[in-house]
Amino acid sequence: MTSVELYAKAHHLDALADDVEVCVDTAITVSSSENWECENAHDVRDALKHWRSAARSAARNLRDEAARVRGEARRAADHEKEARERRDRQPQ
Repeated sequence: MTSVELYAKAHHLDALADDVEVCVDTAITVSSSENWECENAHDVRDALKHWRSAARSAARNLRDEAARVRGEARRAADHEKEARERRDRQPQ
């Protein structure tokens, strides 16, 4: 992959992490409102807290992967630059 493609992949991973991190927040907000009471409300709230923790952990892993891909992109950009410089130095 080119450095441009790798940077785009890292950007997409970061965007996905942003979405994953907050995917359970609306459900938690609704479940903690006074209007949302039922027999198993406490169990549901506990389960949602677990899922929020899992989502945040997944988001952290996605951001770690995005950072790794950005490192690959930097190395690819360096190799691409070196290849251009070698090509420019060759006699025509």
